[in-house]
Amino acid sequence: MSDNQYEHVFRRKELHDMYAAGEVKPLDDVYLIEDTALTVQELTDQLDFYKSYKQKRKQDIDDEIKVIKNKIDFFKGLIISTLKANKKKGMKFPGSCSVSSVNRKPKWQIDDEEEFITVLQEAQKAGEDIDDVLEVVTQYNVKKVEAAKLLAIWESSGKLEGFLKKAKDGKDVVSKTPQKTTVSLSFVKKEDEDPEVEEMTIPVKAGGSGSKKDDFDTL
Repeated sequence: MSDNQYEHVFRRKELHDMYAAGEVKPLDDVYLIEDTALTVQELTDQLDFYKSYKQKRKQDIDDEIKVIKNKIDFFKGLIISTLKANKKKGMKFPGSCSVSSVNRKPKWQIDDEEEFITVLQEAQKAGEDIDDVLEVVTQYNVKKVEAAKLLAIWESSGKLEGFLKKAKDGKDVVSKTPQKTTVSLSFVKKEDEDPEVEEMTIPVKAGGSGSKKDDFDTL
């Protein structure tokens, strides 16, 4: 192992030991920031991998569920076909199970609700009564950025508490995160493309410089 490789391993071990101790404090060497930033990049890549893997596994599970459902329908079809061939409506197998053939009425299902609404609206223009079918719902969406500005104005003017008291059952409907110091990480890509910028936050603990692990987001 070369000196550079040894130094790299030593620095990573030092960072690992600091994480295990669970205390955020200044690094012994400012150049350790590079190793720390690269560690964040590696962890981010690892996180992206697991997110992608999780999605793939979900798709695999969905596919398997579809296969199983198809098998269930197939074997039910075998039972129905056999009962019909033997002119039976059902059979009992003592100590095991019972089966019966049931004729169900055709059932409508809405495959594309958005397009069906258009159909209903056109039918309404033609004089059809669809009031019992189509329900008009008013939906409100909160603009988060503008809401944050309004809450800040209410807080500075002393109106915030009064408005929040109007919430049903006295529930906490808003909360304010503590002040945080942010650091921007820029990583140079191998293809010499524009740097990729990621942002991470380091909470500032009020009333002291040191902290236990539970007080901070760990790297």
